[in-house]
Amino acid sequence: MRRRLATLAAATALLAGGLGLTGPTTASAASSVGWCDGAKRISYGGSDFLVQPYHKATGSRNCTLGSGASGAAVTALQSALKHCNEQSSLVVDGEFGPATQRALTNAQRLRGAAADGVYGPETRTKLRWGVHQHSGGIRTCVTYN
Repeated sequence: MRRRLATLAAATALLAGGLGLTGPTTASAASSVGWCDGAKRISYGGSDFLVQPYHKATGSRNCTLGSGASGAAVTALQSALKHCNEQSSLVVDGEFGPATQRALTNAQRLRGAAADGVYGPETRTKLRWGVHQHSGGIRTCVTYN
């Protein structure tokens, strides 16, 4: 029984570390509240809006995304990279894999953020985000804190 528990504990620790769940380890993620696990729609004048990753439990947009993440938060980031940060070949699929990491690192360099391939608060303030029209489509791209 002890051996089984030790193996389970070791596997859990390895998995958590591999997914970045042990806490932010890079400069761009240092002031993060946790892993981004949703996409927040933010009003931007009239019926226009932005969509940015956020941490559901706290409601904060000061969260982190990295390799292995998936879901609505990754989709929001990929859309911004593709449409507003000169990464037009990126496929928006909701999976943070090597292509998303390369696109993010390129965008970070382009926008003057630490080019570490990890999305965090610093990167959020430097990237350009699509201003979506209520009727559909992106009207323009802006930086947004």
